[in-house]
Formats: sequence, structure tokens, C-alpha cells
Amino acid sequence: MMKKNKVYCIIVTYNAMKWIERCLNTIQEDHVQLEIIVIDNNSTDETVAFIKKNFPSIQIFPQQENLGFSGANNLGYELAKKNNADFVYLLNQDTISYPNNIEKLIKIYDSYRSIGVVSPLHLNDDGNKLDKKFEEYITSGSCPHYISDISLGKTKEFYQIGFVNAAAWLIKVETIQSLGGLFSKAFYHYGEDSNFLSRLRFHKKICVIVPNVFIHHLREEREGKMSTAFENRKLSIKKVEIMTNPNISYKKAMSNTFRYAGQQLFRMNIKGACELFSYPLFHYHKINKFRASYKSGSIL
Repeated sequence: MMKKNKVYCIIVTYNAMKWIERCLNTIQEDHVQLEIIVIDNNSTDETVAFIKKNFPSIQIFPQQENLGFSGANNLGYELAKKNNADFVYLLNQDTISYPNNIEKLIKIYDSYRSIGVVSPLHLNDDGNKLDKKFEEYITSGSCPHYISDISLGKTKEFYQIGFVNAAAWLIKVETIQSLGGLFSKAFYHYGEDSNFLSRLRFHKKICVIVPNVFIHHLREEREGKMSTAFENRKLSIKKVEIMTNPNISYKKAMSNTFRYAGQQLFRMNIKGACELFSYPLFHYHKINKFRASYKSGSIL
């Protein structure tokens, strides 16, 4: 009898009452040894109590502080590694799954040695079209042939893609180990998934999406203009993301950051432009420590 793959499904929660019941109820796997663990980032609502009462078989690890998406998933990964998991499945709290999603993703993962991350397609809340953000990831440049193949009705089993956010990532534990760890401490919330995929490319692995496997990513109600504070935070994350990309030289990364700064100047964001111009000049040693760690067996 073939051994079942041991998978740790890691769900990071923060004030998740709006979504968590549907999220947990829809994870159903018939042919996978599945362990669902929840890392709660110090929720202030009833998330922890609700899970303990209604899903007693699920392990929940309440934190005394918000570790961010990066830190909480890293904690989940360490638990998975300690318990000899074959795979981790990072799943957002605001998702709805379909039966045997993980099993289907594992079959794709095992079909091609270069695969490092495999993701389902992200649907919108109602499931009648692709999630808007997810749709933006799919271009002829970032995901070659997908649009043509879908249009002509000749889809392949999977498609390589430049980026897909970590709302539903399946990754082999040994792949994460070969990259020196899961998410870098350079990122708290946002940017960690892009950085991971940059490191994945450095180690000659690819990220793929699977056309016949789906989740719903329930974020349409949160659409709208982001606050100025959040937009500024995105800029701060982007500069770190660009400068710590191990696939390009420091000089090239600096050039890309300066180009981004020029765009901010054009938009009259003087403060943002100054932040971008100064970052690679005044944080050289810190940036290079992160860059060097991504090429080693233990990331910072």
C-alpha cells in the first residue's frame, strides 16, 4: 500500500471570524495524511475560542503578539518540519476550498522536478470569475501560453507563472530546506511571497498554477482605494523586495530602485522618492547580509 503524503496545512489567522468557519469546513482530503494547524496572530475577536469549540481536532497556537504573515507561517513551517511533514500548504483564512485540492496539487508537484511552488487558481467570492488580483498576475509575459491555451480550449496540466500570492501555496518541505527556510525576516507582512519566489528562481525552481484546481479568495468586499499610510508602506516593502532580489546584482537592483524613485518623483511623492534613493546608499551592509543569506543554507 502506497504511503500517504503527510501535509501540514498552515492557516494564519487574525480576527478571522468572518471567514474561518467556511475556510475550515471546506478543507476535505481523502487520500492525504492531513494536519491542519492554525497560528493565531493575537486576534482580538473570538477566533481562538471559536476554533477550539467547533474544531477540536485542529491544533491552534495562539500568539501573544502579532508575528505578521511571515513570522506566523515560519512558526507553522518549523512545526511541520519537526513532525516530518512531506509538504506544507499555506492557506489564507479568507478562502474556500474544494474536495481533494491538496491531493491534486501534489500530483502536479510530483510530475516535474523543477516545480517548487504549486498553486490553484483563485476565484472571486461567488466563484463566477477569477479573483481580480489573481487575474492581474496572468499576462503573456508572466504566464506564457495560458491566455492563448484557455482561449483555444487546449489547456495544459500546469503553467509556469512569475508570481502568485501565497493564499494557497503547496511546497515540499525539502524544497524549503534547500532554500534555507521559508520567509525572510526582512519582511513582516507583504513582500515575503515575492521574495520567496525570487529565492526559488535563484535555486532553479519554478512556480506553477493549475487550471483545474480552485479556491475562492474572499476579498471583493475589501476592494477600494488604499489609505495613504498603506500606500507608503507598500513603497517601503517594494524597496526591500527589489534590493534583496538574489537574481540580480546589487548595482542592477539599485538601478531598479532609482527608476522606481523616479516614478514617485513624477507623481510628486517627494518623501517616497527620497526614501527610495537613500535606501540602497545608506543600508548597503544590511541589504547585503540578507542577499548573502539567500544564497546560503540558512536565510535571515
